[in-house]
Formats: sequence, structure tokens, C-alpha cells
Amino acid sequence: MTLEAETAAGTGDGAREPRLAQRLKAYRNKRGISQSQAARELDIARTAYRLWEMEAAHPSPDRWRLVARWLGVSMTTLLLAEGLISEEEGRHSDEASAKFEAATGEAPDLVAAHEPGDFFRQAQSLIDRSLERGIIRADEAGNFREMFERIRKGLGEEGARS
Repeated sequence: MTLEAETAAGTGDGAREPRLAQRLKAYRNKRGISQSQAARELDIARTAYRLWEMEAAHPSPDRWRLVARWLGVSMTTLLLAEGLISEEEGRHSDEASAKFEAATGEAPDLVAAHEPGDFFRQAQSLIDRSLERGIIRADEAGNFREMFERIRKGLGEEGARS
């Protein structure tokens, strides 16, 4: 059974993408490592990792890229799985990512990670860079800005993440 099939089994909520907690546990089990080892690899406390697997807590936005890379998934997949973006937004994000990579030869998630600031400031820098290079149109840039602002505001209402 593939990792996708393993993590998709039993979601029960009808979501297209497996939730982060399911992905973490399936990936850790597939690799045969403990929660403590997974936490060390992600440079977080074991308790924080355990809470992520239990869905009692979620990673902070500044950890999302690290978690996505560790799992071998895109940021779009991670945001979709957590219900933070719609499937349509996910498609637009994937299209923009492919255009960025074709135009620059660089993966947008890696480029954004090297920008200064928090996750949301990095996203804004990537949007600006893509717009300046003609990779995305002004209306697309506006839609991405609105999407990230909605996510940022929504997280503020949920409370702290670890």
C-alpha cells in the first residue's frame, strides 16, 4: 500500500487530502521511527510532535515548509490537507508554482524559505518576485495575497500553534 493510500484510509471527513496528523503518523511508521526521532529530525520537542499527531496542536506557519519537505509534499498539499485553502486555490497555486519553476529553474518553496521574515512575509516576497518577472498577472497576485491574508487572520483566531 502506498503512503497516500495508507494516510487516506480512515479520514472519515471526506477530505481529498489526508490530514497532517495522518500523514505524520503514516510517514513515521513507514520509516519505522519513533515520535522522539521524528521530533529530533524536525527540531521540535517530542511533546509538540506527539500533539501534532493527535491533532491537539498544529505546527506554526514558520514550520510548515520544514514539515512539508520532511513529508515530501508541496506546501499546496499541506495547506489543502489542513483545509486552509480550497481545491481551486490549490490548483491555482500549483499552476503558479509550475510557471515559477519553469521560468526560474528554482522551486518556489525553496526560494521563499530563503526570503527574510515569517512565512507570510516570505509568501508576499515570492508573489512580488513572480509579478515583477511576469510569471503571474496582477489579478493572480491579488488573489494570492488575499488567500494568505485570510489564512493569517484565520490562524490568529484559532490561537497559538507550536
